[in-house]
Order: sequence, then C-alpha cells, then structure tokens
Amino acid sequence: MLTENVGARILNIITESLYDKPIVVFREYVQNSADSFSKIDGEASKEDLSIQIWQKANHLYFLDNGRGIEQNRFESAMIKIASSHKNKEINMGYKGIGRLSGISYCNKLIFINICSYSKCIFQKYVIDGDKYNEVKNDEKYYEMGFSELMNEIGSYDSEIKGSEIDEIQNLLSPRQKMFEKQDTGFLVILEDIKPILKQTIEGSKFFNELGWLLPVKFKDELFQSAACQLFIDLSEAVEGGIVPAKAYDIHFNNIQIERPIGSGALRDYECKSNFGKYAVSFHSFSRDKIAVQRGNDFVGIKIYIDNMLLCDETEIVPMLQRYGLISHTANELVQTVKGLGVMIYITDKVNISSNARRTFIEIADDDSLEFLRLLAEFIETIYSARYALSRFSSAKKLLEEEKDKLEVDRDKLEELRKNANDALRALARAEIVIDSLEYEDDFDFGKLNEIEQKQAVKRKISKEINSKTREYLSQTTTFDYDNAYEDFKIWLLSN
Repeated sequence: MLTENVGARILNIITESLYDKPIVVFREYVQNSADSFSKIDGEASKEDLSIQIWQKANHLYFLDNGRGIEQNRFESAMIKIASSHKNKEINMGYKGIGRLSGISYCNKLIFINICSYSKCIFQKYVIDGDKYNEVKNDEKYYEMGFSELMNEIGSYDSEIKGSEIDEIQNLLSPRQKMFEKQDTGFLVILEDIKPILKQTIEGSKFFNELGWLLPVKFKDELFQSAACQLFIDLSEAVEGGIVPAKAYDIHFNNIQIERPIGSGALRDYECKSNFGKYAVSFHSFSRDKIAVQRGNDFVGIKIYIDNMLLCDETEIVPMLQRYGLISHTANELVQTVKGLGVMIYITDKVNISSNARRTFIEIADDDSLEFLRLLAEFIETIYSARYALSRFSSAKKLLEEEKDKLEVDRDKLEELRKNANDALRALARAEIVIDSLEYEDDFDFGKLNEIEQKQAVKRKISKEINSKTREYLSQTTTFDYDNAYEDFKIWLLSN
C-alpha cells in the first residue's frame, strides 16, 4: 500500500479504534523493540539485549538496545504507514502502525533513533498531539493524505546536536550498561501522559498485567518444579527449529517483569499438547474438579504470538461462537475454562495471522479455520470434563455423607466414574485414573502416585472427621461458638 493513497483519517481510526486500551502502548513499543532484536545476528548475545521502561514525572519512556532504524531510512519510516520493512514470518509487528499507538495517550510523542551511542549520533522525530487535535478540527483534515498530515504534526531532526545531545545523554547515562556491547538502540518518549494511562500504571494489577502481556521469562522456581520440562520446551527450540516463546529481559522502573506463574499456581496435572502444526501449549488442572481457584492468577486461556499476548478467553470464546464452532453458550464456556490455566503459543505465523486489532485470529484461509476448530474442540473437551467430574462428585457425595445409600445406584456411580475418567484422559491427552470409589477399600495405596496418595488420605481423614463431628453433635447439648473448634478437639482427645 502506498502512503500517498492513505487518507489522514486513518490515524484517527488507528488511535481511537485499534488502540482503545492504555495497556496497548506497552505491547506495541515492546513488540517493536523485540522485533528490532531479531535483526541482530550474533553480534550481541541474547543476554546483552534488554528493554527498559520507566516513568518519571508525567513522562513514560521505552528504551531498547536493538538494531534501531537505518540512519538513511529514519525519516521515511516515521512519516509513512503500512510500509514496514519487517518480515511477517519473523516479526509480529509487520504492519508498521504500532509506533502510532501512543498518540492517544500523551501530548507529545518522541522517537529517538540511537544510531551510535558511543559517538552520540542520534536522530529525532516528534509528533505533536496538541497540533494533531487542532488539525483534526479543521475541514482540510478530510482532504489530507497521511504523509501530508505527518508533515503538519511532526518534525524531523536528521542529526541532533548541541544541548539536545546533553538531554538525551542524561536520559541514557543511568542505563549506559545496555550499550557496552551493543551500540545502537531506540527510545520512545510519551510526554505528558493522559490521566487514563497514568491510572493504568498506578493500578494494583499493573505489574501482573505486564507479566501476562509482554514477552518475559518464566520465574526460575518453575524450572525447579516437577513440570520444569514443560517450561523448558516452551523456552527452547522445538521440532523444525521453531522457538515459540522468546523471552527478553524487561524492566519497569528497574523492577524485572516476569510471567506471573509461581509453582503454587500449578494444579495436580500439567499437560503439554499440540494444536496440529499450528501451536504448542500446556494446561494445568485439578483431578477432583474444574473450578476457579481463588487467589490463583493462572486461570483461563491465553494465546501468544512471539510470546506476546494475543487474546484470552473473553475474546476467544465469543468469537468461536460467532463462527459457529462451539455448541454451548459463550458464558458457560468462559466460566468453564477459567477452571484451568492454559497457555497456547502459536508457532505458525505464515498461515496463522492476527487481525488488525491484534486480539484474535481471523478466518482468512483453511489453516486459520482449522486452528480455530482445534481450539474450539479443546474448549468443548474442558466443558465435558468439568461436568463429568461434577456429576460423579455429586453422586459420590451422597454416598460419602451416608444420607441414604439406597439413593446411590452403585452401578450408575461406577459408570459416572468411568465417564469422568475418560473425560480427564481426553483433557490431559494422557493416562489419568480416578481412584477406586470411596466404599472400595481394596486398592493398593502403595501403587498410587504422590498426588493420588494425598487425595486418598484427604478423603479418609475427611470421612473420619465427618463421622466424629456427627457423633460429637449428637452427644453435646451446650455450645460455645467462639471456642467451638477447641471444644471439639478436647472432646476428640477424650474419646
């Protein structure tokens, strides 16, 4: 697409429609930084590359030590749209519009191309947000081309000199270590950020949101867990040489951002699986029930491209419903998938691509349709497992509470157990066996794995405690509510 054929109003569409959430500025500018790293071929190791984000006063800064933009291309790259030189097989942000995402959230947007840190060679391009708002209210705006608009609201400096160099050096010097082995980079400055962006940064869940959104590393503790191989598989090359989850050293206000999954967020089972040739994934779920775990942030489905969050279940499920790929209601399925923790990494960017909003996979060809069909099938499998477990647990509870054993048909209960077992196997895509029913005491405890032993012991203790509690209540006539548990323990020891 030639820039000359693009109207000025495209900027309004981009800033007010495509980038309608403040958090997107972090996604877009970090994504551009990550894409610039892909241009470096062995000249700097992965450990030498980093992204530093910080807020000072009312300004927001994004700095990387990537390749930057070629000195003779900087001006044209700034004033044009949809003319990106990025390769969509390598770079996610190949459309060339992400740099404009900050315009809605600041009064002035500044781009500093660090051509050579050591030689103090810098280029600058500034977009004046106030000037843009002024031009938008002029009738000529509707007749302007995009390049003409950028010439009106933007200013270019091919090589910064004098006092401006001192200003940039003052910004970069606290982070000069980034440039010890890599002499180039890029700095984006959002001056006088808008209140809505400031509120996002000051929000209590901000660091958590960045951890899910950005291409960051898993916590080291996960590699010490029993599921460490899953995280290694998601961090190193898989078949075909594809690395689905490149991670970078990213800090905000000097605090490292990490994927917010601790070992405590993992459930009974962690399962790796493939979505055909399109994606790799892992999911974690409990054997007894599929339900939201309070205090656990690792819930629902998150889909990543280049380790950058594309969408979650709130976008996935309604879209699948509109495509006619799921048979249950969107609300039912959204609540169901929140009972698991699922991460899906798209490895095929040639055939599977995101739409303009970068929040979902559009149906553009047979490959994208097949991937979405596999995704819908997986979600329906979660739904089946949830309700198979629920039906089995409800029937078993009648038996365990000894309300009326005649109400529980043991053959029916065994059938429900088998159904739940089959549903778990389908979800895990591996062998999982629910323990024998509670009334059966002939199972070999020693052959159970650690999780199964804990579950068996838990059920046995619960059964005994329930029995003793009923006995205690039947024998006691006066109660002290505040000390009820202590009184029960005293009674238990004396009986």
